[in-house]
Amino acid sequence: MIKSQTNVYDSSTIEASTYVYETKELFITFKHATYVYENVEVTDYLTFANDKSQGIALNSVIKGVYNYKKLEETT
Repeated sequence: MIKSQTNVYDSSTIEASTYVYETKELFITFKHATYVYENVEVTDYLTFANDKSQGIALNSVIKGVYNYKKLEETT
């Protein structure tokens, strides 16, 4: 059974993401900081992860729908 999945992207702003299936947490690492989005449905995660543009998918599927917390900032 897959417990989590990590992806690395060729994106101008998003470096990587990790989705934890059990807790429905989506960790997104941007160039400047890492955020965790809470209670993300697996279908929305898969839409985000498999889109040709993670930035566009983030704005249309994740942001404004799910609560998030900023975990750390990169200087």
